[in-house]
Amino acid sequence: MVHLKRTVTLVMALVMLASLSAGIVPAAKAQEGTTINILMESVSDTEYIQQLIPEFTEQTGIEVNIEVLTYTAIHERLLPQFIADQGAYDVVVVDKQWVGEFVGADWLLPLEDYIAASSFDTSVYIPAMFEMLGTVNGTTYLLPFYNYTMGLVYRTDIFADPDLQAEYEAEFGVPLEVPTTVADYVQVAKFLTRDTDGDGEVDFYGVTQQLARGVGIHAEWANLLFSLGGWYYDEDWNATVNSPEGVEALTAMIDLYENAAPEGATGYNFDEQAEVMRQGNAAMMLTYSWMPAQLDDPDQSQVAGLTALAVAPGGSGAQGGWGWAIPRSAPNPDAAWEFINWVESFDTAKARAILGGAPTRYDVFQDPEVLELYPYYDVIEEMIATAKPVPLFGGAAQMVDILARELSESVAGGKDPQAALDDAASEMNDLVVGDPLIG
Repeated sequence: MVHLKRTVTLVMALVMLASLSAGIVPAAKAQEGTTINILMESVSDTEYIQQLIPEFTEQTGIEVNIEVLTYTAIHERLLPQFIADQGAYDVVVVDKQWVGEFVGADWLLPLEDYIAASSFDTSVYIPAMFEMLGTVNGTTYLLPFYNYTMGLVYRTDIFADPDLQAEYEAEFGVPLEVPTTVADYVQVAKFLTRDTDGDGEVDFYGVTQQLARGVGIHAEWANLLFSLGGWYYDEDWNATVNSPEGVEALTAMIDLYENAAPEGATGYNFDEQAEVMRQGNAAMMLTYSWMPAQLDDPDQSQVAGLTALAVAPGGSGAQGGWGWAIPRSAPNPDAAWEFINWVESFDTAKARAILGGAPTRYDVFQDPEVLELYPYYDVIEEMIATAKPVPLFGGAAQMVDILARELSESVAGGKDPQAALDDAASEMNDLVVGDPLIG
């Protein structure tokens, strides 16, 4: 299991990188003495990159400063840097819902010439990830960095419990199994919600949700929307979130909250959501691809060794990820590309995966050493291949904010689901007017 090998992964990663570079001296360190500045999010994958940076400096002579901010602070910090003649950052990480905004405003440097000069093979990326964090209208602006695609985490011991299996089959006439449709997901979650100590209070939940207003509640709903065959816009960019599928997804999310989830879930973001699972008080949750490693760590989880991962019910979860990009205002774009070329090489991407990172390359997902440490990575590869992203246009981040507000008003405030999504659709139609990425 992951937690039994965690103490050796850093050593393995560094030894692997050192052995690969031993005796290899670049013909010329063209950027030696240059210092590049990188803006990154405060997540585990950033920590893994920081651990590996000394190898890059040894190979290239380029010093690296990484500034780490929370998700909400990054966007605010970037905007004045993008419009400056020369900004502070040489490399930035870009969330999937910012791609349309940044490309549409012409803030990112096209990478085509760098990719060609370095013979970098972009076909190593899972197509669904590269379509979201790579090429826009035929031009490549980013390389994918890490995924946070969503799937279903479930308790293996709960689903294997013979008493629960017998009770479920007696009630519904079918075996208790990991749900593969939204209807089954709701039914199973409500069935598993119960009072386990007999005091009249529910203390075990079928699901734990993240329903605080923000990206989390949007992601909870989007997983259900995709599973029901819904989407944000039609082919003419008319909003469709208020379709029967959209309303059914929201109704199901409310049903889960009222009958299968903790009452406090309307204040939960992903960490509070996961804490319910870590404490052993929930059977399932829709969550991000990097969460299983935390749940399998006995230092922070009471369910280590008792969880597994599956594709979201319905077969399409919410796609998530970040990409590397070079701003047009970067002071040192050539050195910036040297860093991206290194950090997205197979060797470095594998070393980061060994540390516990969330890769985006086929060859890393399928590497035997990586799979030995993280056998569920084959499920994550399938999750990425089948997941769906937000639409690619300049207002994507605003769209998520609009939906988060209306979803929250419905779940926590009692607003009628149809009315909430009608209001969201009206504002979403205004967002796409005049967008440069929409033909």
